[in-house]
Amino acid sequence: MTKKEDLGNNYYPSGWQPRYEFDEPLGKGEITHVGTDPNYKSKFDEILKQWGFDPKHYEIEGDVRASSWNSQLKGGEVVTFYAFKGLVKRKNPGRDRFVAKLEKELNKKPALKVKKRGGDTAFLFMMADWQLGKSDLGVENTVKRLELALTSGVDRIKALRKSGVKVNKVYLVGMGDLTENCFGFYDSQAFNIELSLAQQYHLARKLIMRCVDTFLPLVDEIVLAGVPGNHGEMSRSGKGKVTTDRLDNSDTMHLEICGEIMAKNPRYKKVKVDVATGFHQVLDIYGKKVAFTHGHMTGGGGDPTTKILNWWKGQMFGWLPSGQAEILISAHYHHFRSLQQGDRAWFQCPSIDKSLDFTQRTGMWNHPGVLTLTVNKDGWDNLSIL
Repeated sequence: MTKKEDLGNNYYPSGWQPRYEFDEPLGKGEITHVGTDPNYKSKFDEILKQWGFDPKHYEIEGDVRASSWNSQLKGGEVVTFYAFKGLVKRKNPGRDRFVAKLEKELNKKPALKVKKRGGDTAFLFMMADWQLGKSDLGVENTVKRLELALTSGVDRIKALRKSGVKVNKVYLVGMGDLTENCFGFYDSQAFNIELSLAQQYHLARKLIMRCVDTFLPLVDEIVLAGVPGNHGEMSRSGKGKVTTDRLDNSDTMHLEICGEIMAKNPRYKKVKVDVATGFHQVLDIYGKKVAFTHGHMTGGGGDPTTKILNWWKGQMFGWLPSGQAEILISAHYHHFRSLQQGDRAWFQCPSIDKSLDFTQRTGMWNHPGVLTLTVNKDGWDNLSIL
């Protein structure tokens, strides 16, 4: 690499000065690199090291903008410079320093005694629209509200058993929007955030594991499942705009990371992790097909009920997996709704967050809560908002 002191004046064309900008919370930035090697594309790892990025954890993503020019060095030598501008991205943005911290915390928890209970019924606890980091209800109040729901969930399972309902499985389903993100969803979002993105991610994973640990002693099996939401889109550059894939999503990433941690720990051997690979998920629960979707992939006009039901009808018309389900559970719209039509039923999850802006615009508001119900071979029952 040519030393700067060997270069003459004005050797960089406008806009091609070597530089980089990197946003740590988002895990991405831009680099402008200038060198004399025409084969620089094969040496991105070396270039990353020169700029202080470890290639094990960072990469130069996608196509780069390139330029080249001739410049005269001090002493008269003419050299061809090759430059590029590219996106530098942390390979796994959510696998931050907090992952090791969480793993260490969980490793301190004692092993559980195996106690087979048997049964024929699953208890569903929906983790919907936490939007951690948002100041409307407040982070502390949101966490307290979830703790209340977890305490009530334990009491609910015990009460159901006393009434003859044989609960032996718990399904913890992430319904999307577990974190608020930091910008790009509405105009004032950046001024309505109490936690950085890294802190939001860490708290989301701690609370997912809190849910797992709460129900772990009570049942024979826990299934941790979930779908992506719109606030989980990690590469959003503005309202409605993403720079990669909408499935590049923190909502499912948190579930995957928790799964990776639990796979190393014998305490969690009765936890199965089943995360959606697309926007929607269908699970077979005691012979009943139950579909889950956040709700942001609906289209057309109308109120939330109309949008969700039209989407479900479209899934049926297209013979898609969600259209074959007998039970549909959605989130996104924050307010509880339900509808039964013959042998099909739809349930809309409430959030444990509030939206003051939405209330001011529409007059609508909700009591924060968690949707729960049971499913067995006979269908759904025992719906309760905790």
